Amino acid sequence: MKHTPHTAAVLALGAVLVAGTASCSTDSAATPDKMGVVEKLPADTDEAQSKKNAQEFRSWINEHGTAQQKDAAARVQRIIGEWNEKTGNAYISTDINGGQTQVEDPQAAATAIVTAFAGWKDSDQGYASVYDVFGNAMVTNYKF
Repeated sequence: MKHTPHTAAVLALGAVLVAGTASCSTDSAATPDKMGVVEKLPADTDEAQSKKNAQEFRSWINEHGTAQQKDAAARVQRIIGEWNEKTGNAYISTDINGGQTQVEDPQAAATAIVTAFAGWKDSDQGYASVYDVFGNAMVTNYKF
């Protein structure tokens, strides 16, 4: 009978470990919640293209954007996703809340980025989301 509490404790610990590992996932793809919001930056499957998208965006903003948009666009690192003249989703990776210099108003910078993106890419049903340096959503599903 002395072994019963020990055995029960071992079995309980085993059940906790099995339950804990069952809830973990190695899938890194971001999935939208019930409202279609992607809270974490999706995986970048084509880093060269996403960096090129960001460079083209920054170049366009430098010519056409406001001073606030230019400052905010300088924080854009990559633009992930696909869009065309009809539809699409853009996931904008930034160094907001990180980088060498801090952003005074991170939310205003994120908002400036999505409004600038809307000016850069016109679409019937497109949405842009901005993510901070840690991959956390700051602005989601901004229609452009």
